[in-house]
Amino acid sequence: MSNRATNPLEHTSRLLDLVPFITAHQGISITELAQAFEVDTDQMVKDLTTLWMCGLPGYTPLELMDLDFESGFVSIKNAPTLSRPRSITHEEGIALLIGLEFLRNGLPSDREDLLRAISSLATKISQLINLPMSFKASSHIDAQVIAAIEKALRAQTGLEISYHSMYKDEITQRQIFPLELLNNDDNVELLAFCSLANDFRHFRVDRIQSVEPAEFEKPKEIKSAHSETIHFEISALSVSRQMAELFEISNLKKGESYSSSSFSRHWIVRSIFAAGGAAELLSPLDIRSEIAEKAKMIRNRYEE
Repeated sequence: MSNRATNPLEHTSRLLDLVPFITAHQGISITELAQAFEVDTDQMVKDLTTLWMCGLPGYTPLELMDLDFESGFVSIKNAPTLSRPRSITHEEGIALLIGLEFLRNGLPSDREDLLRAISSLATKISQLINLPMSFKASSHIDAQVIAAIEKALRAQTGLEISYHSMYKDEITQRQIFPLELLNNDDNVELLAFCSLANDFRHFRVDRIQSVEPAEFEKPKEIKSAHSETIHFEISALSVSRQMAELFEISNLKKGESYSSSSFSRHWIVRSIFAAGGAAELLSPLDIRSEIAEKAKMIRNRYEE
């Protein structure tokens, strides 16, 4: 296991977290303690030795923490000022709330479980940092874009839009036939028939980069162009919470293989990259090759 004490800020953070952890786990072995904080046992002994010399001003045996670890098992006394976990600062709390709000905006309305969890966590953080009122993180909607959409709705004409897809992280040109403007929580969405997808789509208005009138007849017959389900297999190279959440694996184990499916090739590629080396795509081989090519291209850009 790697020695993580080379970073002074990380080292200090670990020392501060050790005291409440040991207080809640009296008699824990040094080996288990090292595993919990992802350091080797030698580093943990050094950390404990440092804590052994810490305490309140005066720094006599009466003020120093009473830390016992010579037997290989750790217990602590006389550490009331550090017995509780560290709290977040006001600035950190606001950053977390903004992040949660962006997560909320990116979730589909049918994920009520995640929406409730985000609301609950946001409320707790607001109370923790004494934020008296909630706030919303919303994107700007161009007045010219909304005016052009409303004009097309009244005239029953088509539009050509430049749209930023957060799912694929790309900007595409689309010809659409607008049908209705919808208010979805804090987002304004446009329900339209999209010629590129040959199906109905919801477009976030704040993600429409530009809009122009276009010749587009109202569709009479629609043949759905939904992507076929793609079955894929991954190997877990390491165990992490991000990895488990990305691929919805409840009992993740290092070295094991897992099968899943998605309707989007782009999602599979981006999820493997987002795993940060924790996952390897085993199949399909064509998507595996695509990931390898993208990784090579990214590496070449860094070298340049």
